[in-house]
Amino acid sequence: MKAKLLASVLLGCIASLSAADRGAQEGDPEIGQALFQAKMCNLCHTLAGESGPMANLGGSLDAVGQRRDAAWLRVYFTDPKAVIPTATMPPAELSATELRDMIAYLLSLR
Repeated sequence: MKAKLLASVLLGCIASLSAADRGAQEGDPEIGQALFQAKMCNLCHTLAGESGPMANLGGSLDAVGQRRDAAWLRVYFTDPKAVIPTATMPPAELSATELRDMIAYLLSLR
């Protein structure tokens, strides 16, 4: 009886954690797109053939959603050199919500 109760409690905890993690990782790609523009990411990146004056620094983001996953993007935004030692991008100044939205936007670029 105790084992069934313990298993039931553990499964409930795991399910609630999984739901919380999913909710924490979801963002709004439309808001992320607006952030991309507001933060002037296009100065250093090329997207859909449009590039800024320093696009050679950041490179293309076309189809980045096929090349990277949310976990990689999260690390890159917070500490670019942790995943690309030669990165020239500084750590992004984004709130947790903004980070989720930006990641959702970039993942939508396929």
